[in-house]
Amino acid sequence: MSAEENNTIRLNRYLARCGLGSRRECDRLIASGGIEVNGERVKKLGTTVEPSHDVIRWRGKKVGRVLPLEYIAYHKSRGSLVTAKDPEGRETIYDALGRSGLEASHLKYVGRLDRNSEGLLLLTNDGALLHALTHPRFEIKKTYNVRIDKPLREEHAAQMTSEGVSSEGQLLRAGRIRRLEGREPGQHWYEMDLYQGKNRQIRRMLEAFGYEVVRLKRTQFAVIKLGSLRRGAFRRLSEREISGLLRLGYGASAKRRTHASASPVSSTFSTSSSSRARRTSSTSHFLRN
Repeated sequence: MSAEENNTIRLNRYLARCGLGSRRECDRLIASGGIEVNGERVKKLGTTVEPSHDVIRWRGKKVGRVLPLEYIAYHKSRGSLVTAKDPEGRETIYDALGRSGLEASHLKYVGRLDRNSEGLLLLTNDGALLHALTHPRFEIKKTYNVRIDKPLREEHAAQMTSEGVSSEGQLLRAGRIRRLEGREPGQHWYEMDLYQGKNRQIRRMLEAFGYEVVRLKRTQFAVIKLGSLRRGAFRRLSEREISGLLRLGYGASAKRRTHASASPVSSTFSTSSSSRARRTSSTSHFLRN
């Protein structure tokens, strides 16, 4: 039994460590009344438990031991859905991972890729890190290779990396856009960085200017790169990669707490000065790189 299981711990943190989701998701489970401690329904946030003595149940089922933390990099193929279960019976990433030899039902995906996109997808049961890497305020960098049906005009790249593109009531921005050389003649490939995490963000920005996305592939998430990982394969992250994610994720959380105490009200679309500087400087390199 781990030292943590012998000590008093906040209920939401314990549930997250048992694989029930991020701490925020576990707070919702508690508030909904689905958690019992020693036969008593618990709805108060901030409740603490002693896992070595208390019996904790979710929807009547005993919550098991604290699972060891896992961190997985997966090369998602086009056609699979990033969801736990599809009501229409279409293939999910969990189906694909199972065929590759990984039982991943206890792992949560870090961010999403739509059905027609491919590339790097991270999975973990570290709820705190999951929250830090997916919360839009933390501006975690994601890099994509995107192929479109015609050359990208410089003024369109400039707008995407500066004032942004309005779509469905949201303001969408890219970080850096760089033309990729050495591809087959007639193919138009670009590398694009994102610091937001909006649904179908790249497709929506490009479609707003009349471009068709032919192919979209994520090549990097935070400090983790897709590299030579073949399509449909997975690998466990190295200790160095995990340490890099933890530094980045928990550093973002600390930065968020500091910012919140200094400025409790912020605009939905506000950006940090560092992000704005990245976007401003990136546009001038569009044609040369």
